[in-house]
Amino acid sequence: MNTSSKLYFYEVIGVFFILTLYYFIAEHSSWFIAMPALFLGLATLAHSRQGGWAIPAALFLSSIGDYQGSEHNFILQVLFFALAHICYIIDFLPKRKLSKGNKILACVPFIYAVAFLALLTSHMTHAIEIAAVIIYAMIIATMGASALVLEIKHKGWYVVAALLFIFSDSVIVYNKYIEHIPNASLWIMTTYYAAQGLFATLCLLRRQK
Repeated sequence: MNTSSKLYFYEVIGVFFILTLYYFIAEHSSWFIAMPALFLGLATLAHSRQGGWAIPAALFLSSIGDYQGSEHNFILQVLFFALAHICYIIDFLPKRKLSKGNKILACVPFIYAVAFLALLTSHMTHAIEIAAVIIYAMIIATMGASALVLEIKHKGWYVVAALLFIFSDSVIVYNKYIEHIPNASLWIMTTYYAAQGLFATLCLLRRQK
């Protein structure tokens, strides 16, 4: 990474940190929730020749999902995040290695999703929300599985980011449908922003082939 690339990288990380910090301090209940992911989308888009288009697209879609969440449009929030995860899957799949060990690992997110859905749906009553949550759970499980079978530099960090995303979304629906979690918003947003920040950082670290 040359000097200008390093400077750009650290500037992006610095601005993202400032935006997230401002959200937690001053704007934790407004549309500003969408700004960190939107900024990362713009920053990674500028790096798209090296990093690809799918991660910037995922970040842009996530920012729309964030905004929909701030407006309490749950179904639209789920829709845009589902589309974001499809973009992550598109980015990951060409870099996969389907060894026997990786195939076993890829089953883990689906086992978790099925077990969690069995608990969750027993507390849900609206058919549309149940359908949306089930479809979304399968998509995010596929994203997690796709990260687990990656054959790429920094694979471990992709897996960490995917698991943080799954954890964040699990807390959202557990808190919404099953039982109130103390400081749920803090758990949700710190792990969510950490996941998006990691995905964007990993995209920025990619080299042009």
